[in-house]
Amino acid sequence: MGSCFSSDFIDYSVVDQFTAKVISVNGNLCEYPIPITVSQVLAIETSSCFLCDSDRLFFDDYIPALDSSEELEADQIYFILPTSRLQYRLAANDMAALAVRASTALSQSLKKNGRRKNKIRISPVLELNNNLKLRKEGFDGYAYDGFKTSMDKSRIGVSRSGSIRKLQKSASRRSKFAIRSFRMRLGTIYEGSAVE
Repeated sequence: MGSCFSSDFIDYSVVDQFTAKVISVNGNLCEYPIPITVSQVLAIETSSCFLCDSDRLFFDDYIPALDSSEELEADQIYFILPTSRLQYRLAANDMAALAVRASTALSQSLKKNGRRKNKIRISPVLELNNNLKLRKEGFDGYAYDGFKTSMDKSRIGVSRSGSIRKLQKSASRRSKFAIRSFRMRLGTIYEGSAVE
């Protein structure tokens, strides 16, 4: 007969997964247990506010208010904003301010709970519009055709090493991504996680 060991493992982080994270107008983070509706959360705040989902915030779009009967999702970030913000489009500086507010609230919450192991950073995410065709004319000797770039060879007077060519190739890819039209979306990027 062999000896066996048995142990029960309780994952205390699972408790955190069943809360919705709501960032108030003044920047405080409140975690509400799931299930909870928008109207229940707003009953605590002032009446001149609305609740919005961070994943539904897009650059240069109006801020969509959540329906009062809608239930909040677990481990999702929500913002409470004044109703006056419903009539304005979301600008880049507004998105940056919301990202800073969320990062600050989450880091203060982690410090309060004694969990300082992983830092959480929230940044606007670029969502590329794949339906747009690339422009073929280019600039500064570069022409765009898919992901390949071609350069006017007469402009380069010296031969380049392979590492410099690779650097130029990756830099031109990044510039093409920046040139394409995009929509910015506010989301959470957890440090140490793989980017898709």
